[in-house]
Amino acid sequence: MSDGLSLVVTAYNEERHLPRTLAAAADLADEVLVVIDPRTTDRSRDLAAAAGARVVEHRFEDCGAQCAWGVTAARHDRVLVLDADERPDRALRSGIVATLAERRHPAYACRRANLAFGRRLRFGDWGRDRVIRLFDRRRATIAGGMHWTVRADSVGLLPGVLEHDTLDDLTSYLPKLQAYAAADADGLVAAGRGAGALTAPARAAWRFVRAALLRGGALDGAAGLLVAGLAAWGTFLKWSLVWERTRGGVERR
Repeated sequence: MSDGLSLVVTAYNEERHLPRTLAAAADLADEVLVVIDPRTTDRSRDLAAAAGARVVEHRFEDCGAQCAWGVTAARHDRVLVLDADERPDRALRSGIVATLAERRHPAYACRRANLAFGRRLRFGDWGRDRVIRLFDRRRATIAGGMHWTVRADSVGLLPGVLEHDTLDDLTSYLPKLQAYAAADADGLVAAGRGAGALTAPARAAWRFVRAALLRGGALDGAAGLLVAGLAAWGTFLKWSLVWERTRGGVERR
């Protein structure tokens, strides 16, 4: 492989965000690869191609598998992996360029600023976020499913911020929340976990208290409280599904 950088972006119906992501990050890379979920029904394919990206389709299993497949399909060993709704700010862009020459660590993390309803969240579950997005695939691997991460012997920290439009509106977010809950429930059931009648409400209540009060989500105003409530709802759905699928000691599908 050459000594360049591949930008790998995964997308499913992301015509709203994808052009901004590519405009913010494409010039950092020697190759731009956009991995499209075949279920996509909007203009994501055409917009990615118009931006000069190599566009490929891959059957979706989970987010980690989709990213891992894209990394394998990339032309360069050094990769920058982004979701279609993530954009590096100026400081992070400069840090990425400097790091490509340095190469001290096999992987690099960055701070991520999560935006909900147009507001940057500074507290709660989403206020202290770090993600690994830049790495050498020869020395690091993607692990995990829906909530994937990168495993490496050492991880550096990049300056700047990765801006993440994680929650634009409830109409687009609620289906994702339900999908995450179902995937997490599948993992729990596969691991042999079960749930009683009070598990879902108890865990949901704790999730809200932790996010809104103990981690200060209420300080982000209405957006912070709504995000805490959505997290609690997702937790309730997840453990309710575990209960449904394992009640009576027999897994149900």
